Amino acid sequence: MTTFDEYQARAMQAPVSLRNDRDRINLPVLGLQEEAGRIGSLLAAAFASGRLELTATQREELKNRLADVLWYVASLCGETGSSIQDVAAHSIAQLQARMRDLDVDQR
Repeated sequence: MTTFDEYQARAMQAPVSLRNDRDRINLPVLGLQEEAGRIGSLLAAAFASGRLELTATQREELKNRLADVLWYVASLCGETGSSIQDVAAHSIAQLQARMRDLDVDQR
């Protein structure tokens, strides 16, 4: 797998029971909300002691949560007819525009 579109194609192979009309949008949206909360809680707990570094266990948990986020984003893209590759390219363009806005030499 080398592209987001290839990832999206694999992610969309979820069991049909998870892709009924009612849940095809709700599942990824609710999943994204849940995972965002879990990531926030994980990072808040990790940094509560004043440390600015994650333990190996915390890094693995974060990777698991971020992997779930990626799956939910790919699913939401697929269910709404969007290409995750296009979304990623759009994100890069947005970041570049924001960086230009922050760069004093480019204003």
